[in-house]
Amino acid sequence: MKNKLILGTTLLLLVNYFTTPLYCDLQTSMITAPEAPATFDIGKVFASCPIIYSILLLLSSAATGIWIYSLFTLKLSEMMPEEFTALLRRYLAKKEFDEALEYCKSEKNFASSIMVGGLAARNHGTQIVMNVVRSEGRRAGNIVWQRIALLNDIAVIAPMLGLLGTVLGLFFAFYDTSNTTENISSIFDGLGIAIGTTVLGLIVAILSMIYYTSLKYRVVNLLNSIESESLELVSLIEPDHSQNNHTTR
Repeated sequence: MKNKLILGTTLLLLVNYFTTPLYCDLQTSMITAPEAPATFDIGKVFASCPIIYSILLLLSSAATGIWIYSLFTLKLSEMMPEEFTALLRRYLAKKEFDEALEYCKSEKNFASSIMVGGLAARNHGTQIVMNVVRSEGRRAGNIVWQRIALLNDIAVIAPMLGLLGTVLGLFFAFYDTSNTTENISSIFDGLGIAIGTTVLGLIVAILSMIYYTSLKYRVVNLLNSIESESLELVSLIEPDHSQNNHTTR
């Protein structure tokens, strides 16, 4: 009996001796086994809601195009060139108002469109000329503001389109009543993809607001500078009293 007990204990110790390292290695391999990296399939994300993604990408391209175009065109050298100002000042100093009017009509810039109205109204007095120049300045300025206001519109529309894509994704994810607890993971995959439209919409909106803000201060400074220079030129315009007297007679 005693020998059997000793033999059984010995066998148990031997089994424990050989199996314990194997178990430890198995546990270690399970703990340290690298997990498969998560993959991000852009094609799958785009295919989930192609119309919304396409519209958002088009809005992003349009906003960037408007911003770049405005950076190159909204400059004082383009809107009121120094050569134009110098030559117009020379005409006004010599009281060659008809030549100055024709010169402004031949030039195609922001300031020339303002000065045309002022020179055309010079027979009505200095105050009327200033009012006309201010009115023409506001009219021409509205065209510039309407251009950059498109960026603000894009910033408003983009998040709503993104939210619409997410809501549609949620709708189609839960609409299929055949989904059970076994494929609940596919539902969450669909939800993750659906949220992508909102993310892209917010990115487009933030970029558009940055573009709009940078151009807004640029336009304000430009319009103030052009208005000051235009009013200074207007002070050189003298009314044609001879034509007024002829009209009165």
